[in-house]
Amino acid sequence: MIKIKDVTYSYNGTPVITELSFSFLSSNIYTIIGENGSGKTTLLRLILGLLKPERGSIQFVEEAIISYLPDHNGLYEDLSITDNIRFRLALYKQSFSTIQNEYYSLLNKYHLYDKRDEPISSLSLGMKKKAAIIATTLVHANVYIFDEPTGGIDHDAKIEIISLFKEIDLKQKCILIVTHDEELLSEVPSVLLKMQEGRLMEWKHCISSWKKN
Repeated sequence: MIKIKDVTYSYNGTPVITELSFSFLSSNIYTIIGENGSGKTTLLRLILGLLKPERGSIQFVEEAIISYLPDHNGLYEDLSITDNIRFRLALYKQSFSTIQNEYYSLLNKYHLYDKRDEPISSLSLGMKKKAAIIATTLVHANVYIFDEPTGGIDHDAKIEIISLFKEIDLKQKCILIVTHDEELLSEVPSVLLKMQEGRLMEWKHCISSWKKN
């Protein structure tokens, strides 16, 4: 669980996060929406420890192992999918052999097996996104953070990525997804949250209502 209490953060004196309090619970997916500049990315950076709150605190109930996918995919373009996976696991001191069978199964299912040894630079954007999500989810972690995982890709790739999210075993995992994608929001069961005026609130209206605001 991630417990955020009375967190405030500003850029150049302008408040972006204001006395924000929220608890993210294990075994849940949280999707976070909000207008540009509402503080979504700042919130992720605070949770990741890349920024320090001016006031308030962010606490993890147990030791946090965070696997993070930034909006630019976070893959090394000159490495293959397999080498990217190996490198990412090494950063967490985890072994490729423990996830090898699952890795090849996912590559087969999401039409990447034949591309596994090709450099990331040779892949389409949709393939890169799928490879990045697979790399992120194969890390043994208890917090997974995805920033716009379906941004800029075609419909077919999006459907496969949505399927990937639906298949994640949520046991003892907390998953945060920042997105503007209505299809992902409607297809992936989650707690829908909205960043507004520096605060986070559970959003109970339909997506079309949010679009009109």
